[in-house]
Amino acid sequence: MNTAATPYEFSILGVSTQEKIASRSLANSSDTDADTLKQLANHDDFYVRRAVATHFNTPVTALKQLGNDVEEQIRFYLAANPQTPVEALEKLALDESGDVRSQVAGNMRTPIKILEQLANDSYIETLRQLAENRVTSAEILQKIGDQMLEITADKTLSALEAAVLRGISVHSNTPVEILDKICAIANPHNYNWLFPLGVAKNLQTPDYLLDRLASHDDYDVRFAVANNPSTPIFVLEKLATDKEYSIRQTVANKI
Repeated sequence: MNTAATPYEFSILGVSTQEKIASRSLANSSDTDADTLKQLANHDDFYVRRAVATHFNTPVTALKQLGNDVEEQIRFYLAANPQTPVEALEKLALDESGDVRSQVAGNMRTPIKILEQLANDSYIETLRQLAENRVTSAEILQKIGDQMLEITADKTLSALEAAVLRGISVHSNTPVEILDKICAIANPHNYNWLFPLGVAKNLQTPDYLLDRLASHDDYDVRFAVANNPSTPIFVLEKLATDKEYSIRQTVANKI
């Protein structure tokens, strides 16, 4: 017999567990109202508060409160929530956790002024999120693009660093100057990342770059140019004589 625990203690534990289960269910239900979610934001259970941080019905006051939560993962989910108020996002953009800041950078509701601030972040995942955020401005993409291109010239990029540059290469707001520089990366150690592929897929890539990429030695790049809806007729005509049948066939179906 376990003399360290009494039936009474087991009963208390059982009630506590049942209450947590019920609260978690409420916090995760799409039918839960704002008042209930506001109360649950004060719950001592991590999983309850995390669900509240992501719920679309959570009131602004509760979301602001959760911005001060001691649990990093709760602040992480809050930073990614498109309903999170600007005041909370401003604070989360200064969070000690790089992962939290990165979610602010990836949130499409984050104001440009905060995204501009995050462009100075040293955490590479924050830059990746900026590069993949559809609302990131041309000025920000220019800044982080120049930064990544400088790194690219000097070393072999890690997978995460390469992901930043790939995000920039396909972003509709990326300045032409950066797209041009991406196509001109000369460091052979970074060739396998095939950054021109993103430029070839970008609907905003100018005609002269698509023309240049139509002669690229990699099949995937040329195939992407052939499939790009923005590729002009004179470039498609060049690809119509490509050595690869699938590229010629793609062009034939378009002109």
